[in-house]
Amino acid sequence: MKKLNLLLILLFAGFSNIFAQSVTLEKGKEFEIEAHTVTNTADNQNDYKYTFWFKAGDRDGVNTIFDCKLVKVVYAEKFTRYSFANSILNTDTVRGFRLNTTTSLLPLALLHQPLKVTIGPHGEFLSVTGFDEAIQDAITRWMLKDDIANQLKDNSKYFPKDVIGSLFLPLPQQRIAYKSEWSSPNTRYKVTAINGALLYITTTGIKVPDSQGDDVSGNIVFNEVTGLTEQLQNSSPSKIEIAIDGKKQLLPVFYRRQTVRYGAEKHLPDTAWINMVVKTHTAFGKAFKSGTEMDSVKVQRYLKAHDDAFANDEYYAVIKLRLLQGSGDYIKYSHQLMKTPTRFIKDEESHLFNKFNSILDSSAQSAYEVARYMYKQPGFNGLIQQSYAQSFLTFDIDDMLKDDGFRKNMQEKNMSDEDARKMIAEENKKRLAGNSTARQLLELLHNDKDPLMQQKINALYLWEKANSADDAGVLNKTASAFMNMDDAYMKQGNGGRYALLVYKLLINAKKETAAKALLVKTIQNLERYTADTLNTNRFADQNILAYAYYLQYTRAKLTDSVKALQYLSKAAQYSPYNSKEKAYASFYDRVFLHSKEGYRDEFIERLFNNGDEQQALAIFADHINAEPVSLDEMQKIYQQHIPGKSFADFFKAKVLDSWQAAPVFTLKGLDGKDYALADFKNKWLVLDFWGTWCAPCRGEMPDINTFNQEINDGKHNGITFMSIACRDNETNVKAYFEASKFNLPAAMADANIEKLYGISSYPSKVIISPDGKMLPLKFGDDWRAIVQRFNEVVPAN
Repeated sequence: MKKLNLLLILLFAGFSNIFAQSVTLEKGKEFEIEAHTVTNTADNQNDYKYTFWFKAGDRDGVNTIFDCKLVKVVYAEKFTRYSFANSILNTDTVRGFRLNTTTSLLPLALLHQPLKVTIGPHGEFLSVTGFDEAIQDAITRWMLKDDIANQLKDNSKYFPKDVIGSLFLPLPQQRIAYKSEWSSPNTRYKVTAINGALLYITTTGIKVPDSQGDDVSGNIVFNEVTGLTEQLQNSSPSKIEIAIDGKKQLLPVFYRRQTVRYGAEKHLPDTAWINMVVKTHTAFGKAFKSGTEMDSVKVQRYLKAHDDAFANDEYYAVIKLRLLQGSGDYIKYSHQLMKTPTRFIKDEESHLFNKFNSILDSSAQSAYEVARYMYKQPGFNGLIQQSYAQSFLTFDIDDMLKDDGFRKNMQEKNMSDEDARKMIAEENKKRLAGNSTARQLLELLHNDKDPLMQQKINALYLWEKANSADDAGVLNKTASAFMNMDDAYMKQGNGGRYALLVYKLLINAKKETAAKALLVKTIQNLERYTADTLNTNRFADQNILAYAYYLQYTRAKLTDSVKALQYLSKAAQYSPYNSKEKAYASFYDRVFLHSKEGYRDEFIERLFNNGDEQQALAIFADHINAEPVSLDEMQKIYQQHIPGKSFADFFKAKVLDSWQAAPVFTLKGLDGKDYALADFKNKWLVLDFWGTWCAPCRGEMPDINTFNQEINDGKHNGITFMSIACRDNETNVKAYFEASKFNLPAAMADANIEKLYGISSYPSKVIISPDGKMLPLKFGDDWRAIVQRFNEVVPAN
């Protein structure tokens, strides 16, 4: 009997050692664990706070089974360089969340999904069930694209063990007590104090990749009765300075805190809203696609089913506009845009832009309200300078008098130049008088008290007032205002454009002295702005400067031919040399000023006529590089002025040799083959940088496919083509090509090629010569005609 009792005691003692410090909560007991982890790097901060609910269930031998749910997620993913990508999420107050990255999808997919977690007798994570089913359910529910679904699955691989498993303390085989020490694979533990059921433990030796190899140390408070970690806090010793919300802070590279709360709180996430946000994110989902294109029928069906549920929701209102616009239903988009409160689209530049233009003719006050939401955003300058300012355009009298058709009409009516000037001036007055809403808006904008608004509007306001007034005193005051305008007003308000327009008004009013002074002052300003490499508009300013010197040239050519040629040289010098210098905004400046994109061709002609052949040929080569579409015209000029010499020899020696060497690359093709620059040696190559996400890229793709088919058919010997899909994925590109029946040599961009080739917009074309030198083209250039002409002048080997 004694022997049996001793055996029972030994067995009981053994079980006591096993279970004494494992989780010992009664079946049905609930608790929540909140784990807060922050990692800081030079580029971003990731701040994650997960709250898990657990309910103790049955035991499986020595293991404990818990019902488990992720009940709350609070995180902030902040990028110091790209604020547009920041994501901030609190699932208890989820409305207002903006889905910017795929990082958000995993916690949203798991939220309140039932899981079962098995924990071993020593706190070790053994398994979880229901996890894969929750991920697949989210993929199906949200109709995620295949590549996004695969990303979600990849992101979820380590979540159960690394996140859920880390909530429990790994224990040694023996019972822990004061001064007990033990180790897990990456961490050393030591009990330093005991207070009743609470054991105080220090930790050292955790290695975190982002911690630069530092040992992360900390403290744990462990409850040996419940077997749960009551508190945990550890961090890396190294710190890093990062910018959070515009303020620099010195923070640990790694920080973690964990707490337990017994019982359960109510967490009621708005799952319907979450599902709407993810499902309508067209970059992630395929719910509204038929093949690779948006399907307006699917969009309308979805909106009809959800309009009532989200009738007054700001986010849904924006999503609705995006879906209507993306599906090409522009009539319904415009109608919905007018119904949407402007405050709902306060951060949506494209919608604000469209709404402004839609209501401009009907309500100055409403347009002003839109402008007030937009004026601090980058797109406001384009809205004012490229769109709204055209409301005040009038006929340029001098340009009209030079027009052949207009002069023929004058002759038929026996009209003198003076009579024609008066007629055009009267027509301009009528145009200005008829645009009352735009002028009312200009007054509202001008009277706005915000200094930034004043800077952006002042130059336009001054010119419009001078342009519409008969009073010579107004023109004099306007000229004086531009003479004394400070740099902030000139730069923010595109003052160079309007100063030259006022110059023309002074010329028409025969105020030569004031006109000359204003032109000189404007040139001085523009030269400073162009020389300032920190000026983001310097190339647009440079284009205006070229025209300002051309105006100097036209003033001087009748009285001082030497000085005139110097001015024309300056106009040629500041004319754009490449696509980068052909600023987009310059197109609109030319519309207002009636200027040209460049003056190099006219300067070349003058040099040839003056007998300066060498300088003419140097500038001649620059002009071909800047305007390759003008090759035919340049060849005619060359042969006219230098008969008997080979244009092809000149082209090879002066044009092709001036090109930069094309960077070497090797890219993986859609067909699985590697494509390298060397594969195209001794042929003319066109590289096309594009993406399936880019509407203009897709718009030109049928013509590209036709051109490539002509290459395959032997119609363009010596020319090859390569499509490079950028910021895209292979699945999307293959699906797009298959749906569109395109047969193109295509490769996926790597991490470097766009940077190597200086690609900043899409689509972009780069021509590479047979000897491996490159010429980037500007968007809109007829690249097919250019490469064919290059191949005719210098045929590939």
